[in-house]
Amino acid sequence: MKQIVVHQEKCTACRECELACSFSHEGVFNPALSRIRVNDFYEEQFYLPLTCVHCADMPCGTVCPTVAIRRDPDGTVRVLEERCIGCKMCLLACPFGVMGFAPERGVAQNCDLCGGDPECVKFCVPGALEFAEVETDAKAKQKFFASVVHRALAGT
Repeated sequence: MKQIVVHQEKCTACRECELACSFSHEGVFNPALSRIRVNDFYEEQFYLPLTCVHCADMPCGTVCPTVAIRRDPDGTVRVLEERCIGCKMCLLACPFGVMGFAPERGVAQNCDLCGGDPECVKFCVPGALEFAEVETDAKAKQKFFASVVHRALAGT
């Protein structure tokens, strides 16, 4: 499955991704309405864009009392607004804290990957966002933790 891959080290917190997302989905340039959030830790000069990772176990969908969150055949986790009652259980269940809420409509919202052509990626000037195939199995996790251990042992 293709997902938005974040290259955190390239993020400059310019927030072009948030503006592109809000304009694409809501028709206004308002980062508060974006489905991607740039988390900034100014003291550490560390910026981290976060958006839905379309979890394999989909905890947001598991707790939804109206079955308003489903997985599309392409693997995208999607909120069905017409079924959402705005209870926000999915926001509490999301392990990454990336499920959003549209207060003017009273429904949950998450990244829908813009139908396979994410606007946030197109407008990410520093190249911190990439739309690419990702490994979703245990092998990817093993590779990630192996690289963390390798860096720790190397002292980098």
